[in-house]
Amino acid sequence: MLKTLSFFRDFPENELWEVLKISKWRPFAAETVLISEGDVGDSFFILASGTVRVTRGKRLLNVLGSGDCFGEMSYLAKRDGPRSATITTATDSIVMKVRAADLSDASPSCRRLFDRKFLETLVERLETANQQLAVT
Repeated sequence: MLKTLSFFRDFPENELWEVLKISKWRPFAAETVLISEGDVGDSFFILASGTVRVTRGKRLLNVLGSGDCFGEMSYLAKRDGPRSATITTATDSIVMKVRAADLSDASPSCRRLFDRKFLETLVERLETANQQLAVT
């Protein structure tokens, strides 16, 4: 299943096995709050199936689907900072959770692959934000 998710498309098989060892998978019903804005977090998530809404206050920021990640700043910032948005399942979903500490203990090659995907994700989100600002 991992290889079918866009996030893991470039991961070789040995790193996929490592991902399985450090992650926890869980189903969630629609309308379940996974992350609350302002809460402190030490994990990031990858959506295996379903969709989630990203909101700040009452404002909808984004809708994420299968293969998308969220909460990655807790790993990238190397500290347990407050969450910047609320993540709520829009549909029944399966979510993969990885604690930042567990990824920090993973092999250097596995961490590099995650770092590359996080960087790609952040660049895409920045480009989208710039486009939205240009329209308003």
